[in-house]
Formats: sequence, C-alpha cells, structure tokens
Amino acid sequence: MSDDADGNGRSLPVRVPPGAWIDWGGQGAPLHFGHANGFPPGTYGALLRTFLPYFRVASLESRPLWPGADPARLPDWSPLVGDLQVAIEAHRFRGGVGMGHSLGAITSLWAASEDPGLFRALVLVDPSFFAGPLSFAWKWLQRLRRVDRTPIVSGALRRRDRWGTRAEARAAWRDKPLFKPFRDECFDAYLDTGLAQDPEGGLRLRYPKAWEAAIFRVTPADPWDWVRRSPVPTLLVRGEHSHALTRGAMRKFDQLIPQGQSIEVPGTGHMLPLEQPGAVSDVILRWLQESKFL
Repeated sequence: MSDDADGNGRSLPVRVPPGAWIDWGGQGAPLHFGHANGFPPGTYGALLRTFLPYFRVASLESRPLWPGADPARLPDWSPLVGDLQVAIEAHRFRGGVGMGHSLGAITSLWAASEDPGLFRALVLVDPSFFAGPLSFAWKWLQRLRRVDRTPIVSGALRRRDRWGTRAEARAAWRDKPLFKPFRDECFDAYLDTGLAQDPEGGLRLRYPKAWEAAIFRVTPADPWDWVRRSPVPTLLVRGEHSHALTRGAMRKFDQLIPQGQSIEVPGTGHMLPLEQPGAVSDVILRWLQESKFL
C-alpha cells in the first residue's frame, strides 16, 4: 500500500481496498462503526444488528486487516484517520452517525474534529482517553521509547497467533480474563472473523500481533484537543470497570464538551460492546432518540 501526503504532511492512502468496507445493511441515515484494536468488525454483529431498523450500517476494516499493510510504516494514528475519511467519502456515508469502540472511537472523533461535516453525531464507546498523571507518564514513555516494556505492548507481541483448529483456539481463549465476560454469540463471532486459514496449515490470527502492538505503541497521550473541537453532539459510553477510560477522564470529558453526555454501563469493562451488547445498544439508541437522531 503506497501513500501520499496531505497539505499538513499527514500520510493518506491512495486507495482503500474494496473488501475492507463491510456493509451490514439496514435502512435510514448512515452509521459507521469503528472497531477496536485487534477485533475485526465482524466481532460486533450482536451490537450492530440492533441498529439496522434505524440506520444503514457499515464498518471499515482498518489497515491491519489489509493485504500487505506494513505496521513499521505507522508513525501515529493519523493514517488510520485518513483511511476512515477516504472511505466515508468514497461510499457516500457523510452526515451520518460516527460510532466506535476504543481505537475506533478515537479515530472517529479525530476525523470529525478535522472535518465537521463528516458526522452529525458521535458515539464513543470506552475510548482510551488518558488524563492527568497517566497522560504525562505515557507521553514520556513514548519519548523515551520504552512503551514496549508496558504490559499492553509486550503482551500483544507475545500473543500466540497460530492454532491447529478452531476448537483449540476456543479452548485456549475462552477462560482468559479478556474473553471470559464475552457473550457466547460475540465470542463465536470473534472466532469466525478473527481467524483465517494459515498457508502453512492450521489457523492464524487475521489481525497480526505486530500491527496490534504498533497501534498500542503510538496510542495518543493527549486526545483532549479533539474532544474540545468535537463539532457535533457526542455520547461517551464507559464500562463500569474499564481500565482504559477512567472516571477522571470521564469527568474531564463532561467539563470540556458542552454538547456531550457520558453514561456508564454497570457490570461491564473495556470490552462492553462484546460483554453486554444489548445493554450498550439500549443506552446508545435511547440517547440518539432523545437527541432527535432517530
């Protein structure tokens, strides 16, 4: 994948692979959903199907899922933002709802802050908004190039990425702390869309661990300028036990964005759209209805 640069020196794609655009169907105004790092859009079917009676729903598979994409060429998240902007334009999805989880929430917010007409509302599900000492510490770890020592990056690099069978992968994952709270439907969807045939035999992760680590490595330390510049009504949804979005960051969001609202979903963590998809969609649909977007 070759890149050009925009007027600000940011890397933008020459093209987005046609197969990267996932059309979920539905009717009504556009709704684009951005997925989390490591989790293909297909993992979120239980959540996204609840929006089909109200919206035309689509998702862009991010660069890690594109053939031949190189994680070594990722300087920060701006190329992922550019990919989203290009895809929204190409598929005539402007002016809809921008919704995302974790990585997908931040890239949606970033894209909207640069192009106010891209979305008419934003739904940010548990983005990694660093605040206070955590923001300062992460910034210095990046400057000192020591982020590879952090559990989130080193864990991604150590992740097992090949299995003999689907049953073997299921047995290895199901009781892991990350996956244990997943609804069965969501866990099965992750197995279905997160694994692919390995040319050397067996199965491999579709989302390469080198890409997952590269994205974690350049997680923005200070996302608050994009929050301040959010041009549209914005809903922030937090998992009660989330490690990625603290309550302090949630309070800062409430202070900075007058047209925003934050809601916490009880009994959930950072992966709340896959733990309780029904409860998460209920919160989002209620806000969209109250905000006159339905």
